[in-house]
Amino acid sequence: MTNNFEVRYLYRDGGNNKRCQSVVIANPDGITLEQLKESVRSRFSDLQVWPDVLHFQPEELSWPTTYFPAHDPNREELNVHEIDEITLTEAAATVHWQTAAKLVRDM
Repeated sequence: MTNNFEVRYLYRDGGNNKRCQSVVIANPDGITLEQLKESVRSRFSDLQVWPDVLHFQPEELSWPTTYFPAHDPNREELNVHEIDEITLTEAAATVHWQTAAKLVRDM
């Protein structure tokens, strides 16, 4: 059994339309779920809009974005994505240039 993390996130436009994405991050060093969440929250603290939603910009982590094709960063209300859920998974990593420990360390 592995302890990789699957990070599910979404982009929500001003009309409440949503597009979802996920990445799987290798976790060979045993970083905890709390450490990962806190690192993301700390790194993107200036983007937090609502206290119960963890906002971030996946492009700053070299992760895929889910903006709609007509997305205009100068026109949209929010240019952030929401983390929907982070869970442990046995799935293989899809982000091969980054581990959970590297992500936590670099934030």
